[in-house]
Amino acid sequence: MLRSGDSCNHEVRPDYPDAVIDAIVACGQLPARPRVLELGVGSGQATAQMVEAGWDVVGVEPGPELAAIARARLARFKGPSVSISTFEAIELPDSSFDVVASATAWHWVDPSVGYHKAARVLRQEGTVALWWNAHVPDTRDPRWIPVRRVYELAAPELDVLPRLTPDRPDYDPAAELHASGRFRDVVQHVFAFSVTYTAEGFLSLLDTYASHRHLDADRRRDLYDRLAEAVGNELGGSITKPYEAVLVLGRPA
Repeated sequence: MLRSGDSCNHEVRPDYPDAVIDAIVACGQLPARPRVLELGVGSGQATAQMVEAGWDVVGVEPGPELAAIARARLARFKGPSVSISTFEAIELPDSSFDVVASATAWHWVDPSVGYHKAARVLRQEGTVALWWNAHVPDTRDPRWIPVRRVYELAAPELDVLPRLTPDRPDYDPAAELHASGRFRDVVQHVFAFSVTYTAEGFLSLLDTYASHRHLDADRRRDLYDRLAEAVGNELGGSITKPYEAVLVLGRPA
């Protein structure tokens, strides 16, 4: 099954900035071809970026549909694998990975299991790397004013989306990683970027958000019609959405 916040329309989701991979390399003493365990592969978006960086990736994805999408996406590469399992359930040897990575998925892992297991499977000088492409709910970008005005009229409850995940609005992964007691040298990096969408592309993006798909059909249609009109008439046919890539790093304690 797809996880509750996921959609198969993955192509409209932005890639993660190259700065994320660069910061992981700068943080750890990685070998030339690090062995990486990726948790929550999803559609394989981050997996492809890591493989292209020369990393040897072993992926774990609990959703069979998403695993199939990821395998098709990664078929052009030699080496990466995707197992259908949760991190909690899969059997993994101790001290077997240089990096435990998770892109927009770690919040699904049971913290009572995840931190201990991640520390156990990492080598002594390994790195845990958790990252998300975050919303910027308090953006002051004037290009966002017409969009915000539409939300205030048509769906005020969606005007300010939770930064990282709708399931945990106050989620602070750096604080949680530190509080686990399993990791030291915990640091957080934030990389600002933006993506410009056509009206059609922007609406396709919104349709990947569970919060929007859960609107009843009439309200969603009204919201999308108003947004398309605002983008077309007030923004010249395109909208630039701000993002922040949030990366949390740590080493086994």
